[in-house]
Amino acid sequence: MPELVADPVPETQRGFRSLARNSAIAAGAVVANGLLSAAILALCAKLGQTGEIAAYTVMTSALAFVLIFVSGGSTLLYLNGTEEQRALVRSQWTLVVVPGLLLGIVAVGAFYAHRGYDVTALGAAGVVALGNGLAQLQIADFSRRMRFLANAVLICTSKASSLVMVLLGVPLTVALATAGLAQLLAGELVLGKHGSLRGDLIRGLSFRRALSGYRSSRQLFGFSLGDLYVARFGTLVLSLFATEAVMGSFGAIVTAYQAIGGVVQSALQVPMVARARDRLGIEASRHPAGFSVAVALACALPMGATVALLSGWLARTLLSLPHPQAATWLAVFMLALPFMAVSRALMFNWIGDGHYSRATAAIAAVAVVLTVAVAVAVPRFGPLGATAAAAVAEAVALAVILLVARRFAR
Repeated sequence: MPELVADPVPETQRGFRSLARNSAIAAGAVVANGLLSAAILALCAKLGQTGEIAAYTVMTSALAFVLIFVSGGSTLLYLNGTEEQRALVRSQWTLVVVPGLLLGIVAVGAFYAHRGYDVTALGAAGVVALGNGLAQLQIADFSRRMRFLANAVLICTSKASSLVMVLLGVPLTVALATAGLAQLLAGELVLGKHGSLRGDLIRGLSFRRALSGYRSSRQLFGFSLGDLYVARFGTLVLSLFATEAVMGSFGAIVTAYQAIGGVVQSALQVPMVARARDRLGIEASRHPAGFSVAVALACALPMGATVALLSGWLARTLLSLPHPQAATWLAVFMLALPFMAVSRALMFNWIGDGHYSRATAAIAAVAVVLTVAVAVAVPRFGPLGATAAAAVAEAVALAVILLVARRFAR
């Protein structure tokens, strides 16, 4: 079957300056959204909405795992695939993913309701998780059309609206759910006929097509699962050896590292989408692999150096962590950041070029090295071992990836 192309545009060459500007917008949106989220949580804690925060945390965390298992790698396929593959993903989400998430909301909500969590807060947090899932497809639509500024405005406006509602006395989960649903509606209006949630785009749904969607995205599912494993494995192993108090401090540090890494990966999605658009014939946007590496280093090196230099103030003053070693943990994580950034730049390039198996093999290499490093370092050195294992794994895996990448050089 020939590849179908959505809304072709005149053949133009997107310059490096435009890609760099969009990368900055995408990264800046993540930073702004993170700061707004931190402000909302701090305000809710000050207002005594600890129950709301607890319900939001447990529901969104549990449903994140539900989402990745029921959706596979479909979001990445929806962003980078052909129009036929995107249609398969719509069948997959409508017939399997959304019903699976709804069942997950009921199951997880019932589990935590029996443990004393507020039912209303759990239900609203479930709506937030469902909206976040649907927003992934909408964000993919914006990104595929290179409309990063419009997407950034929507996301930040939604989070700012949530902050205003909390200031007016609306419970956290209700505020996030309301603003999230409004964001979905506004996004569909902005996208017009190209939105993923429109009725005319979900005709011809079938479970057979949904199954084909899972087959088409199986390599990307492996990549998504590997990325989640790399992000969580060290923390899970450490939890078997460290006390709850230590895990509290380490959790804050690893969350900060993942947030900074999220900024880098958001910037890298821009050249990835540009490569996909070029491959699919939507727009001529050829650029060398080194451009993504340059974007990665431009984001990672300044942030990593700044956070490492300020690690003492960040850990002890800003985060008020009781463990004096927390600053060292944060600084060591910053050593891992440039290696992670470059390896993800190469992986995203391969995904944009349609070489999904290469990206999956690369993240698997990181996972294998990390497993060995964590098994050796964590039992002996605890949190410092977990952070060092992350840095060693990213560095060693990158060396392997670079050696292999030379075979695939254009």
